[in-house]
This record gives sequence, C-alpha cells and structure tokens, in this order.
Amino acid sequence: MRPVITFGLIGGGWRATFYLRIAAMLPHRFRVSGILLRHPEKYEELLAKWNVAVYRSADELARDSDFLVLAVSKNGVPAWLSELSQAGIPVLAETPPATNLTEFDQLTAIASSDARIQVAEQYPLQPHHQARTACLQSGAIGDVHHVQVSAGHGYHGVSLIRKWLAIDPAQSCEIIGSRFSMPIGDVPYRDQTVPDDREGEEVQEIAIFRFSSGKSAVLDFSRSQYFSQIRANRILIRGTLGEIRDNALVRKTGPGLFESLSLERVQNGQEGSLSPLSLLEIRAGANVLYRNPFSPYPLSDEEIGIADALVKMDTYLRQGVSFYSLTEALADVRLALAMERSFTEVKPVEVGFIAK
Repeated sequence: MRPVITFGLIGGGWRATFYLRIAAMLPHRFRVSGILLRHPEKYEELLAKWNVAVYRSADELARDSDFLVLAVSKNGVPAWLSELSQAGIPVLAETPPATNLTEFDQLTAIASSDARIQVAEQYPLQPHHQARTACLQSGAIGDVHHVQVSAGHGYHGVSLIRKWLAIDPAQSCEIIGSRFSMPIGDVPYRDQTVPDDREGEEVQEIAIFRFSSGKSAVLDFSRSQYFSQIRANRILIRGTLGEIRDNALVRKTGPGLFESLSLERVQNGQEGSLSPLSLLEIRAGANVLYRNPFSPYPLSDEEIGIADALVKMDTYLRQGVSFYSLTEALADVRLALAMERSFTEVKPVEVGFIAK
C-alpha cells in the first residue's frame, strides 16, 4: 500500500482550495499537514470549511510535511522560492514562477543551485493532453513539426507547445504576436455569476512561433475559454504520418492505407453504471492512451493534473526523477515573456539561443 503523501500549503487563495479539495477527496493518498498564512484572520471561512491547522513559520510547517506547496499570488512566488531554497525546504510551486525579466534572472540563479524545486504545471498532466502525448510517443503520427494550441493562456499554452514539439529549453525562436478585442456575451468567472443579458469584452491573443530547429507553432487563446460554454478549446498536432485534431486521430498505416480513430473518454457512473462518476481511461480504438490513477474518485481534469503533480513531486523526492524542473518552467516563462512583448510592441521578437 502506498504511503500517504503529506504536504503543507503556503497561501489560502483560489488555487490553494484545489489542493485542499483533492486531499479531502483522497485521504488515502494525500494529507494536508497545515497551511501557512501571514494573515489568518482574512481566511476564517476557508479555515472553518477545511478544518486545517494554521502555521506561522515555513520551517515549522516543513518539519511536519514531506514538502510544501507554494500557492501564493504570482508576484509573491520569487521571494518565497528564494527563502525556501535557502532554507533547504523542498517545494512544489504553483505557476507561473516569474512575471518579468528581473524575477526571471532571480529564479534562474535559484534553478542553477541544488534547490529541490519542481513546478506544478498541470496542463501537460491533464488526461486528454497526456493521452495526446502518449500517442505522439508511440510514433503513431511520425515526427511532429507543427502544433496549434488553443487550450491555455501564455505560459500554459507554451508548455504544451514545447512538450509536443520536443523543444530544447535553450533553443532560439522568433515570435510574431497580435492581440485583438471583441464583444462577447459575458460568462461566469470562477465561482461568480453574471446577468445573462450583460455584454462584455474578450481579448484574443494569437502568436506564431518559429523555432531554430525548423519546427513551428501557433498559440491562439481567449481567457473566456476557461469558463465559457460558447468558447471551446482546440488542438492540432501535425506529424509526418498523420495528425491529431482535438480528439480525432488520422494517420498513414502503409502505402495508400490510412486509419481514422477517435480519442474516446471512458467514464464510470453513467447510464446503468453503479460506479461513482469518474474518468476511467482515454483510448484510441483498442489502445489505452491514458488510465486515470485516481479512479473512481470524481475529480475534474484540472484536479487530476494537480493530483498527478503531487504524486510526481513525491517520486522526485524519493527517486530523484524530475518531472518539471524550475529550469524547464523558466524556459516556458522566457518564451511567454517574449510573446507578451510581441503583443505589446506589435512587432516580431527574437529569443536567442542559450549556451549550456
């Protein structure tokens, strides 16, 4: 039987609640030892709901934990990582780890040290993205040279692009970006609701990436996609032998022979099933591309990705197997910052090669 993974939380905001909810739903896998809050009086409702112990010191919380999860506002991440790395405390940091070049340089210095830091970038760990990655790694569509990602803003979208194209963190790149505004019927944001007849504005961001290897990508995203029922995500991955379009797989299998498959989501708890409502697996024909390690518990895909990051952090500490290091995370930050510069300056931006 696997030992329970015990972690402490730093921060009590919206992202922290994901970790609290996962631990409450899977107490046989995870336990929150406590939460570090600088001003606990601001979080009375949170503390009452989750019945979690409050700590005032990172050192004290770390003594009662396998590692700490850093879930503070993005502006607070660099200072916290600096403090925790100096104290030798292992950290799973929420993203993004840097928001500007000054923070980037600060964290690059930390990344070059022996600090035990991994970054909880959950997008590549979400079930359908893991299924697509497994499909690529099987060689089903040959060598991948172009992807189009409309499934996460900025840094998150870049992480998927770089993973599916197998782009080295040091590789140079040219980015051409444009930003547009357009009206949209307003949609809920997080847990907030809005009147059905209220019209808002959404910002569409489109960026073209040309890597020095000859590979290319398009990132196309509007943040309303996170919560809106009228804005869908889209994925296109093109290889030498075929492509993946969202959940459709088309590939060449021989001279004049082709195969079309669907990436099908297999759910428990539907129709006549008496099992709890949960994701079981994702398959393409007879091939299982992804099996949910947390079934039959009813986690969302986002929660599955976060829970997977917690497990991989535990494996990293016990076996030294890195799954998304601070160096890897900063490679995506570097491209995301350049993309933002292209948006604001309305011109192509060059990202130079980094010597190893």
